[in-house]
Formats: sequence, C-alpha cells, structure tokens
Amino acid sequence: MRRTIIASVSIAVAAAALLVFAAEIPETVTIDAAMAKKSAVEFPHAAHVGAGVSCDTCHHTQEGLTAEGAADVQKCSACHLDPTEEGVPSMREMSPSKNPLHKGCISCHKTEGKGPTKCNDCHPKAE
Repeated sequence: MRRTIIASVSIAVAAAALLVFAAEIPETVTIDAAMAKKSAVEFPHAAHVGAGVSCDTCHHTQEGLTAEGAADVQKCSACHLDPTEEGVPSMREMSPSKNPLHKGCISCHKTEGKGPTKCNDCHPKAE
C-alpha cells in the first residue's frame, strides 16, 4: 500500500512538472519584427525543442538556457532588430548571408539535411 501511494505521488509530481515544462515552451513563435518585403515566419519552436536542439543554440547570448528559465528568455529582436553594438548582424537585412536568422537557420538545416532552406519555405506568399 505504501509503495502504491509513493508511486502515485511520484507520477503526479512528474505529470505536474511536464505540464509546467510544456506551458513555458511555445508551440510556435511568430517572427514578424523585421518584416519588409516578405511575410512573417511561423517558427515551429516546440518541434525544434522536441528534436533536441539546445535552447542556447539559437538564444546564443543566454548560455545554459533551459525551459525552466524560459521566463527570462530574450527574443532575437532584442539584440538583432536594430543593433547598437558593432558587429551584431541585423534582422532587417534581407540577404541570407547577412541576416542572422537566415544564416543560423539555413546553415543548421543544410547541416542536418532537413528543414527549409528557400525563402518561400519560411515566408509563404500571401494568398
């Protein structure tokens, strides 16, 4: 009986932890801060987390960032929309070789051999 109670409590605690974890990670993130000529990007955030991509791969200034610390997460635009620091690339750049999101996403997708690599794959044309 005691083991059953302990097992039940353990399962309940684990389930609660999973709910908290899931609540902090958005399913998708709309990236629209630097829209100029292309549509917003619906970034499948949860899919990347589920694939094992470390948080600080993209949130590179927050080394060691985990889902538990997600309340303090900085958006890409915090540093890359209108950079004030020398050498920080801008999201406003259209070029795949200058825009930090284009560079990071495309290079990772090519390395992994999966994921979008063309403009309209991420920026769908308006219907």
